[in-house]
Amino acid sequence: MMELMESNPKVAIVEDLLKRHQMTPVTIENVSGNDMMRQWFLSPHPLQRCLDCAKIHIIVAKTEDSLRIRLDKGLGRQSRSYNVPTRYIMYDPWAYTSVTKDESRIQKIVDLAGQIPLHVWLHVTNGLVPGFNPFSGPFRHRFHWVLNGQGQMSLKEPVFDVSEVGRMQEATTLSELLVRLPRLREWAWYWATFSWGVAGDQVNEQNASTLLQSIQDLWH
Repeated sequence: MMELMESNPKVAIVEDLLKRHQMTPVTIENVSGNDMMRQWFLSPHPLQRCLDCAKIHIIVAKTEDSLRIRLDKGLGRQSRSYNVPTRYIMYDPWAYTSVTKDESRIQKIVDLAGQIPLHVWLHVTNGLVPGFNPFSGPFRHRFHWVLNGQGQMSLKEPVFDVSEVGRMQEATTLSELLVRLPRLREWAWYWATFSWGVAGDQVNEQNASTLLQSIQDLWH
């Protein structure tokens, strides 16, 4: 595993930046499981203990590499009656909640789009599926937007999804998206990942440094 980590310069760059920004400790995990992409997570603690925290997600894919700040939204307390791992249930405030329900933090993400070419990703799936793993399992609903400095989002990739969740593609601002999501009828049973970051040639040290500053106070 160390060879995999060391063979990717993006991982080394981010690890160094985290330490320079005094964002420690740093745990690095490679959880790649398919031939479509390789991915690394950098987090304050091992992933199994860090479902609720902000994480750095590095993806090396055939189409486009990306560097993302990732927040996971766990299952609601209604899920206690189902046979799901307790760690998947949001008993205490998670970073996802503290960020997405705070207008000032949402504005900080929008402000980033005025500094770097910012992308937004949202992945949603049913967290009650037996054997579900948020790091290696498939997500049924996937969205990818480009966010501009005025807070407007435009789809980077077409979405062919006519479900209730699929209608999230209609959101044109980050605030609108984050308000609409909790209104989904089965939101309590969905696992979601919300990420923002840079992609393609924009994954470089300067942009990574700017990106990491948006979660410096969440790194614990």
